[in-house]
Amino acid sequence: MLQNIPDTIKKGEIIILVFEIDSTQEKWSDYDKIISRNEKNKAHEFQHLDDRLSFTKCRSVLRSTLSKWLNCNPNEINIIHRENGKPYLEHSKGIEFNITHTKGLAAIAFSIDSEIGIDVENLNREINLEQVAKKVFTTSEQSLIDSNNQNDKKRMFYRLWTSKESYLKATGLGLRVDPRKISVDPPIENKKHGTLKYDNDLKSDRLRLIELKCPDPHIMTLCAPETSKSINTLFFNSRALANLLLF
Repeated sequence: MLQNIPDTIKKGEIIILVFEIDSTQEKWSDYDKIISRNEKNKAHEFQHLDDRLSFTKCRSVLRSTLSKWLNCNPNEINIIHRENGKPYLEHSKGIEFNITHTKGLAAIAFSIDSEIGIDVENLNREINLEQVAKKVFTTSEQSLIDSNNQNDKKRMFYRLWTSKESYLKATGLGLRVDPRKISVDPPIENKKHGTLKYDNDLKSDRLRLIELKCPDPHIMTLCAPETSKSINTLFFNSRALANLLLF
């Protein structure tokens, strides 16, 4: 399974698998043979088929990749949750992972002994930018959005959004903190990376924000330690990934 993925992941390396989610070409049931019984039950809880497909496909890719690195069957992998709800592996050999998906695209980031977070958003998502911005962004971040022309406002909005989301996912803080307490200097233009500050987290200044290349109309940001040595991003279309997983 997944022959195109590196045989191992090394300390200091981040591997990111990016793949399409296309309900016109694939069904969630294509992937249910790889996931656990509990995951199948959870998949059935999703009312929308797109959501069911996203969940099932992400867990299938996760299990198939880990089975290659851990040298075991996909169904032998035990995924449990920390108190903050963040999933992790039992007997993981130090492997950390984080999953994100939105309409049309999903990604899974992997590392060794380094907590990471990743978030992707679809720029065509309908949202009241001004109303939401007041609830999640600092005044300086709102000004940064407003400084852009109309066409670029939404991209800056989601650049900031994915930056905060990736940090909250990396740390496991989630909805327990007010996102306005997180101040983001986003990864834009010629800057190699962005930075952030959160008052109660002394480690936040050791994390970096990297905007990753991904297919339009999406934007994706990774939050990772500044000590990370390399980022290897692999892209798969729907059929290519299905062939790797299932045949």
